[in-house]
Amino acid sequence: MQRVIYGNNMTPSWILLFPSLFSLVHGQLDIPSLNENSRGNFGRRLPPTEGELQDILARLDFLGTERCSANVAAQWSYETDVNEYTQIQALEAQRIYADFQNQAWFLISRIDKNNIRDPVIGRRLRYLSVVGPSALPPDQLDRYNRVINDMLAVYNEATICAYNDPFRCGLRLYPDISQIMAKSRNWDELQYVWTEWRRRSGMRIKDLYQQLVTLNNEAAKLNNFTDAAEYWMFPYESPNLQQDIDEVWEMIRPLYEELHAYIRRKLRDLYGPEKIGSHSLLPAHILGNIWAQSWTNIIDITIPYPGKNNLDVTQEMQAQGYTPIEMFRIAEEFYLSLNLSAMPPEFWAGSIIVDPGDRSLICQASAWDFCNRLDYRIKMCTKVTMKDLITVHHEMAHIEYFLRYSGLTREFRDGANPGFHEAVGEAVALSVATPRHLQTLSLGNKYIDEFTTDINYLFTLAMDKLVMLPFSIVMDRWRWDVFRGYVTREDYNCHWHRLMEQYAGIKPPVLRSEDDFDPGAKYHIPANIPYIRNFVAGVLQFQLYRALCQAAGQRSVDDFRRPLHRCDFYRSPEAGRILGIMD
Repeated sequence: MQRVIYGNNMTPSWILLFPSLFSLVHGQLDIPSLNENSRGNFGRRLPPTEGELQDILARLDFLGTERCSANVAAQWSYETDVNEYTQIQALEAQRIYADFQNQAWFLISRIDKNNIRDPVIGRRLRYLSVVGPSALPPDQLDRYNRVINDMLAVYNEATICAYNDPFRCGLRLYPDISQIMAKSRNWDELQYVWTEWRRRSGMRIKDLYQQLVTLNNEAAKLNNFTDAAEYWMFPYESPNLQQDIDEVWEMIRPLYEELHAYIRRKLRDLYGPEKIGSHSLLPAHILGNIWAQSWTNIIDITIPYPGKNNLDVTQEMQAQGYTPIEMFRIAEEFYLSLNLSAMPPEFWAGSIIVDPGDRSLICQASAWDFCNRLDYRIKMCTKVTMKDLITVHHEMAHIEYFLRYSGLTREFRDGANPGFHEAVGEAVALSVATPRHLQTLSLGNKYIDEFTTDINYLFTLAMDKLVMLPFSIVMDRWRWDVFRGYVTREDYNCHWHRLMEQYAGIKPPVLRSEDDFDPGAKYHIPANIPYIRNFVAGVLQFQLYRALCQAAGQRSVDDFRRPLHRCDFYRSPEAGRILGIMD
């Protein structure tokens, strides 16, 4: 590894003051232990100058880039060729990278940051001072990982038996349970499946989750946060994030309530007034999704204008002989039309565009930044469908974003907040999915521009994007309240349904108790993955879309002939300029 050579053979003062930092930034990652006496001496040392901090940060950036790149490469190898060997390699690379981050945190956290005047240095140190669960002592970190793995094992292995057929068992969440919730209109069957999934998943991890809450809060305190709620909110850089979220939701709520009332009427007509009252909450099990987070699967029984033009152009794509690689080239041309970047050669050489069929891989579409400012890829088992055409554009938006901030230091090579990356991708997807853009691609010629088509299109959007918002709030509002100690184990389930009623107007189909743990029936709870980013992205995507459409000259608040939902900013260099400066 390259060593730093200093002029005049002089040893910089910060090396004398911070020998542990010297060993770290020269690639020697074995940090000497600090006994109580040495910790006291360390605290009395003079802080490094800002120039010396620049040297430290430059070296950390170099080492961090190396280790991050090695880690991402190992994760890519595993996800594109799932076997025991690649899994072991991925876990080892993850451990090495986590160790590096932890050691950097251990040292950076002991630097006095109060007198740093350079805002960039201060911000970089602030990011490096937060390392998350890796701050836990080894035994607690091991327990933290084991608790999550144990909960996920329960979740991933959960199965149920079929309704009215106790001998047909082993039904999994995907594809079995999700298909039943999407296709069945049998009230009793849906109620049974809804209840059984929660009995086989969430109910079994309640005790483990209580342990995770304790470990999350302990990790947060070691990172100098009051609790895990404050730690989870940290990336948004808002002192009042919960209040901000609620204020935004209150502006959106009237539209949601109108959709809620419309769906209630449609479902009341289908299932009868004895099951759904004229002013009642919506039963969670009849909304087409096991968590009621999206209602798109009941569009067939609720769409305002049945039989009117459908905007799904999958059949037309297949009739025209579209291929996955052509879909990627079309997406690239979309960004080129905005004067943004072409995909680099490494992208085309390294990306997986279709399932190779000769090995097991994780087909979840994803965009990858290999941390080296050179290698960017997409992994996707692309099918010739309209949904996948939109997904390709979405994932390529991530690559464009990676390319835009590639020149920044490692701490800043990320989205502006955890929801921003998704918002950019979804703003592009909104443009691509419009009838106007589909007609530009010669895919929408037979779709008529009329009022009923517009209403059906907007309704379809709302059944996905609008409905997701209250669920996204509940997912993290519930956890924030638990982390803060506002809710005890004895009230976990009741508080969950209280929030679902408050924000979403949804109730469980059967009586629940504190023996149940319904939050745990959603993957992100046992996986310990924050969810409020989905709310942020869900709102921000429309704000970005509006700004890009205004830049493209296709949106005017004073001209009803140019409504936002008909905007396609394809071939607008000005929209591309706006998109390009958001790094």
